[in-house]
Amino acid sequence: MWDKEYLKMWRLLLKNLFRNKRRTLLTASSVAVSLFLLSWLAIVYTALGAPLQNADTIPILMVRRATGIVFPLPARYRERIKAVPGVVACSSWSWFGGYWVAETNQFASFAVDADSVFDVQGASSIPPGQLEAFKRERTAAVAGRRLVEKFHWKIGDRITLLGSPYGVTPEFTLRGIFTGGPDDQFWFHWEYLNEALGRPNIAGLYMIRVARPEIAAQVGKAIDEMFRNTDSETKTESISAFLLNFIAMLGNVRGIIVAIGSAVGFAVLLIVANTMAMSIRERVSEAAVMRSLGFRTGHILGLFVGESLLVTLAGALVGVGGAKLLADAVALSQVGQFIFADMRMRPETLAFCSALALLIALLASSWPAYRAARVNIAEALRYTG
Repeated sequence: MWDKEYLKMWRLLLKNLFRNKRRTLLTASSVAVSLFLLSWLAIVYTALGAPLQNADTIPILMVRRATGIVFPLPARYRERIKAVPGVVACSSWSWFGGYWVAETNQFASFAVDADSVFDVQGASSIPPGQLEAFKRERTAAVAGRRLVEKFHWKIGDRITLLGSPYGVTPEFTLRGIFTGGPDDQFWFHWEYLNEALGRPNIAGLYMIRVARPEIAAQVGKAIDEMFRNTDSETKTESISAFLLNFIAMLGNVRGIIVAIGSAVGFAVLLIVANTMAMSIRERVSEAAVMRSLGFRTGHILGLFVGESLLVTLAGALVGVGGAKLLADAVALSQVGQFIFADMRMRPETLAFCSALALLIALLASSWPAYRAARVNIAEALRYTG
């Protein structure tokens, strides 16, 4: 009996939902567009707070100058860091900051230790022959697949980087294309840059790989203790914490995102609330007739709230689902010249956006639906609003 009753209620809900197809479609579309924007704001907000997914499982640490990211470290630190128990590989990294041909062609370029950079960056892969050519030639360079495809480069191309704050314009030969890691970066020999600058023997930082993620904190502490009370004290941190330092340079972006997101969420609530209030107000007399025929207050309340839920969740499915598909397809990572964050939609972001859509639907319809379900039958039958 209960199954038949619920089936009838479901049919009645769908019939009422499509009695004004244009209004239903426009409301669902408005919700979809708003939640698409809100989902992207949530994606950026989450990424700026936790740049890398599963960061605790990445066995990579960054060793930088304790006084600030912009201050370099002595080149002699590299061998001492490599000797710390638990360190598997160590590579110096120096940001170069040039561009190719035109200032609009800017990308992340780094001087690295060719012999160890791919040992540290375990996620990056390159054909063995290309790796050997990169190691062998002092002016060789390698680039990520995405960067190569963007500028239509090919193996053997001569690439000159211009506009670097170092004041040099080195020319490189592209000897390899790597995938699986930061596919929009350009790497060349640290020794080549060191020679071009007159051998100052400094590195921007050191990137190290440890044997196991669980010993990362222990290794980092040992490195920092080793250089304590020296002219160049170090701060060793996870790659996620390191990226957060750069993101902090953008200012309070997350606060701005919260403000914009709140405005968007409130706008969605007003859209749905206005639509449901209009729909319910038109059917107050209908609700009174249903009550006189034996429908309980809970039935009528469920019908009105159910309509709001279906319209809002349908729009949310399109908006949030579309944002997730687009985010996964474009796989955005670069926020600035040297600021990276994985901006795919994460499970917690998806759950938040879905829960928000559900909350908006309930808030928008609960009060007008309750009033319509509880109104006096005689008064409702005379209602003409």
